[in-house]
Amino acid sequence: MKPLITAALTGALVLGAAAPLATAAEPVVQCSASRPGGPFAVDATCVDPTYSTPVIDKRTSSDGLLLVEGHFEGPGTTFKIFLPPKRQWEGRFFQFTYPINGQEPADNVQFGAAHGGYTVQTDGALGYRHSAAAAKFARTVAAEYYGVKSESIYGYLYGWSGGSYQTVGAIENTRNVWQGAVPIVQGIPTSSAANFTSRAFAAFVLQDKKDQIVDALRPGGSGDPYAGLDAVQKAALEEVTRLGLPLESWEDFDYVANPGGLPSTAAFIQGFDNSYVEDFWTKPGYLGTEDSSLGELFRAALAQDPTRRSQLALIANHRYTLPAQESAIPGFDQYRNPDGAPLYPQRAFSPGPFLANLVTGGASFSGKITGKVIALDSTLDSDAFPVHADWYANRVAAAMGSAAKDSYRLWYTDNADHGPFNRAGQATRLVGYMPVIYQALEDVSAWAEKGIAPPRSTQYQVTADNQIGLPDNAAVRAGIQPVVELSGRGGSDRIEVTQGSEFDLQAKIQVPQHAGKIVSVEWDFDGDGTFEPAPFEANKDTLVVRSTHMFNTTGTYFPSIRVGSQREGDATDKFDVIQNVDRVRVVVTPAR
Repeated sequence: MKPLITAALTGALVLGAAAPLATAAEPVVQCSASRPGGPFAVDATCVDPTYSTPVIDKRTSSDGLLLVEGHFEGPGTTFKIFLPPKRQWEGRFFQFTYPINGQEPADNVQFGAAHGGYTVQTDGALGYRHSAAAAKFARTVAAEYYGVKSESIYGYLYGWSGGSYQTVGAIENTRNVWQGAVPIVQGIPTSSAANFTSRAFAAFVLQDKKDQIVDALRPGGSGDPYAGLDAVQKAALEEVTRLGLPLESWEDFDYVANPGGLPSTAAFIQGFDNSYVEDFWTKPGYLGTEDSSLGELFRAALAQDPTRRSQLALIANHRYTLPAQESAIPGFDQYRNPDGAPLYPQRAFSPGPFLANLVTGGASFSGKITGKVIALDSTLDSDAFPVHADWYANRVAAAMGSAAKDSYRLWYTDNADHGPFNRAGQATRLVGYMPVIYQALEDVSAWAEKGIAPPRSTQYQVTADNQIGLPDNAAVRAGIQPVVELSGRGGSDRIEVTQGSEFDLQAKIQVPQHAGKIVSVEWDFDGDGTFEPAPFEANKDTLVVRSTHMFNTTGTYFPSIRVGSQREGDATDKFDVIQNVDRVRVVVTPAR
């Protein structure tokens, strides 16, 4: 069977050869860069010269949907369009973006169909131009299939982590391609390298104090991870905290200490700055030669294991590659003198802004958004620091002024980290945020299509050391996530009891205004990640639940409660039951 070539603008279907994109009466207007070397400005009608010829390779049926698969001649980028039946479609589409392949949510097609949308997927690639071309072509396919005008179709782009870069690039540099966007666990120009190197740097200094830091941060601990640290260790923890790494994330010390993005980041830095490692160990101003206790620690580690020469140098790279002061979070000011001059020698190559420019497709992070945006972030994210979303929210506010409230929201998910699904072994302290994404997509579409404003942005404070602080009261906190506070008698998060003796637990659950009802309550008394449903009073947005338990074996336990809320109070909804979790510490001593 010959491929079916389809003209992106006219929707004409031609067998065997590419059709012209426009007739003589419809001159071709090419999409182009808004400035030399800058991002491409893409609108609903211009033709991107790189993605000018879409080819439909096949049409098949997939789970009751029409699946249209194809590619763009030239770059070879592939796309898929999942079209639900006409009776089910409500005039919209959803599109996920990420720089590499295979990262789409497993149920994104099902979500789209269940919520009146077709789904567009593309290969992973840098920037947003491939996504825009696929979105525009999919409109012509959908318009023909559903018998509507292509300009009447609404579209929504979303992506997490590296996909958040692309989403920002798209919503700042396109018009009428998408009507809304959901950037998730946001990266900004300072994120890509410094987040990884600074974590590894601090972990190198703090490795001998791992156990006491973890214990301090667990429920019922001292709450002070600085206690017992020497001057060098305290300074290292303060340094990375000021950059925005959530202090509470150190409870999972091993995850923080071993950032998955560090090896590729290190290789990238060395590839573009091949003299850095040598300079670090031989030139004045670098830690490798610095006459200080910290410098001595680095040199001692090198003497013990010379194979770590590059690794040790690279984990301090963020000190020597400062972003421009006007575009950086305040945490980078710790590396500058009061007059703004850097404390340390600076490299010509700064990896963070370079990588951000590459992945976004040249976005300036101006905050000048062209559609409705609901940004999502996580309070325990040690990969994309939570304060970075606040930085971008401030850019939007500065660019949009009072109009920002009509186009932008920022929702934080508490007790969540970088991935949308919970990591193995972390169910008692973390929740996945995939349901928050799906609710945000529902809300951003209602906002764009019907003018129904979503719930307020999460209310938070940025502390002096760039931590995100959330109010305990759900009505004050806002956003869409339920709030739960678990405690023992007297409101303590630490319970001491003898074996075989009962103890009481109480949890206060609150759902923010307009965010729905409580639909699930689950207990995990042993703290092993196995949750059991518990009875509760239905159709409530505020609730207190209690339980009594005992342990017959001595030891330390971390009982946990997990709660869920849903906008319509539907516990059976498979997409957007939004969760939160809380724990206490129970110390069980021998019976007298």
